[in-house]
Amino acid sequence: MMGLLRKINWRVALVWGVLFVAMSNSFAFAEEKLSPEKAYLNDVYKNMMDVNNLHYDVAIKAETPMGEVEIAINGEGQEKPLNYKQDINISYRDVKNKENTVMLKQYIEQNQGNLVLYTLSNEKWIKQIVPIDLSLNKELSADEKVSARMDMLQLIKSVKLKKETPSYKYMEITLDSMQISDAIGAAVKLNDVQDRDMLKTIAIGRLGLLAAGDIKYNVKVDKATKMVKEIDMDLTEPIRKGAGLFLEIANPKDRTQIEDFLTKSTLNMQITYSKYNQVDPIEIPQDVRDNAKEVKPAGKETPRK
Repeated sequence: MMGLLRKINWRVALVWGVLFVAMSNSFAFAEEKLSPEKAYLNDVYKNMMDVNNLHYDVAIKAETPMGEVEIAINGEGQEKPLNYKQDINISYRDVKNKENTVMLKQYIEQNQGNLVLYTLSNEKWIKQIVPIDLSLNKELSADEKVSARMDMLQLIKSVKLKKETPSYKYMEITLDSMQISDAIGAAVKLNDVQDRDMLKTIAIGRLGLLAAGDIKYNVKVDKATKMVKEIDMDLTEPIRKGAGLFLEIANPKDRTQIEDFLTKSTLNMQITYSKYNQVDPIEIPQDVRDNAKEVKPAGKETPRK
């Protein structure tokens, strides 16, 4: 899947709030006449693509018939060199209110054509090496930045101003699932993906995406800086619709159980950004490097030398 990221820059990923980045900047669109709301969002994207470092907090909550899962991630990221550090807290509460918590600490750095991940779990550091494309950290030209913004705007069906305060604009963004599916297809062709399993997975994902229909999320924008403050997304309905497609081919004896699980489950995610271009340089402690035991990620190809 990392091959699909060939033309994605760190800033492009940031603008999308770590969502829907696999297809952005995959092919060029003619510049359209923008509505006032889309034009405003274009200005926001322009500012976001000039970010070199930031702090982020991610909150994910899922409620299911089997229990509740909450994931809290707080971290910092920088572009040059490409580094991240983050703390991850995963809590699970079953139907009997029994709670289990997993706490992880993680450092991530780019080392030539690889991402190197150091993760602390159960008081032990492990090291994983994942191949990436060097263009992930490629410096975009002014024309490439404009092209990337227009590509992203093309994937947006509509932008609505929900409310406005003296400090913030609250906007609802609707993504065009068909355009996203087409963009994924274009990215597959552009990167000449040959792996059959990957192609099958992508095809199933595109079908699920089309079944899910248009996807909406809310963005809170700081009016003084024209920067994104928060992203809120309720993924419940898109997942139910997308998964519903595959209920038709599920084993009949499992279908009722799966459908019951889906209709009674919810999934929400919120991302908050802060400290734009104000984060101290991220450095991985030497004792982490020295003590981490290297393990090979499951299903990953051999890292580049």
